[in-house]
Amino acid sequence: MSRIDGWLSTPQPRLHGAGLLTLLLTGSIVVPLSLDMYTPAVPHMAEYFSTTPGIVNLTLLGYYLFLSLGLLVFGPVSDKIGRKPMLVAGMAGYCLSSVLCALSVSIWMLVVCRVGQALASGAISAVCTAVVKDAVKADQREKMLSVIQVMFVVGPVGAPIIGAAILQVASWRGTFWVLAAISAAMLTLSLLFSETLPASERLSQGLPKTLGRLVVVAKSKPFVIFLLVTSSFEVAFMAYVSVGSYIYMDFFGLSALGYSLLFAIASLACAAGPLIWLALSSRVSAKRFLTVVLVLCLALGVGVATAGHQSPLVFCLLTLVFAGADAAVRPTSVNILLSQRDGDTGSVSSLINFVRTFAGVVGMALAMLPWSDYLVGLGALIALGAAAALAGWIWLLRSRMVLRGIKNGEEAIGLL
Repeated sequence: MSRIDGWLSTPQPRLHGAGLLTLLLTGSIVVPLSLDMYTPAVPHMAEYFSTTPGIVNLTLLGYYLFLSLGLLVFGPVSDKIGRKPMLVAGMAGYCLSSVLCALSVSIWMLVVCRVGQALASGAISAVCTAVVKDAVKADQREKMLSVIQVMFVVGPVGAPIIGAAILQVASWRGTFWVLAAISAAMLTLSLLFSETLPASERLSQGLPKTLGRLVVVAKSKPFVIFLLVTSSFEVAFMAYVSVGSYIYMDFFGLSALGYSLLFAIASLACAAGPLIWLALSSRVSAKRFLTVVLVLCLALGVGVATAGHQSPLVFCLLTLVFAGADAAVRPTSVNILLSQRDGDTGSVSSLINFVRTFAGVVGMALAMLPWSDYLVGLGALIALGAAAALAGWIWLLRSRMVLRGIKNGEEAIGLL
């Protein structure tokens, strides 16, 4: 028996712990791969399909919109029908839609197939997060989440580089064939997956009331406040992902290779972040760690806006620290959010993924506002996001609300 098998509260006779971790890892990178691996091909597709860039952008906008819908709906549905049926359906739907994307003969066929890909991605992401709560022992959950979050945060940074590499040897269709191959392997693993939600614990009411559990979960003020506080990182991180190329190439004048190398360094920080938290977690409380990270990000935002102009290396160092801090907070924040309710795990998972995805979309939109330059805009988003999150965090800690894992009593507590 592997060490990871000892983490499981629900055995996986066919996948075992390592197989389940592989399934959850691949499931966690579906969204960033689907979004960011495809973006290097977008500028060439208007000419290929003899259409306008605005129509081509519907393949991105449609994906975002229906991904949000999938994230919100399919978690509660899995509380009713079980994790495995929802996971298998999501994997199969993603594989089929990826194949159809690769075979698209018109831009409108591609738009429709991307919608199918988005809905399936939402189902996969929501269910994978719920499975962590179902199948992993509470005292081992942060370890599993840390490993998964490494891939989740590396994905948005590394995916464009992978997509650009594919375009060197194939057309835009090659991107979707790669995604189809990955999802076919994921589908095989999902068929070997053993159900983690017993029939006795599933919701028995009809679908409308099942979806209504989202409202029930959202009525928990400490859950919502903590979710918004920790989702603030997504605003700035996705803003960084969306304008990083403009800053490195247009402002600093680097080549595409130079941009890729410095941008890839952030991947290392993202990968190290969760591991840093695991190393510190036995000596530092989650409350103190989050407080320090929020204050650090406030300072980093000011630094990007004021000192980031000096050189690409200075900008890279500042954003590297921010990316690592963002990644370090993710495992413990997701674990705390999952711990707030004993049931409704699918709904909780859906809300976590939906709010964080929406926060990322907001960040990408805000980054493209007419700032004096992108460095000022990015620095402002990092600093203002951290300031707003810090204010919410202070209010939550000083309130009489209970937040499991942080404050189990109704008394106010300090920041450190």
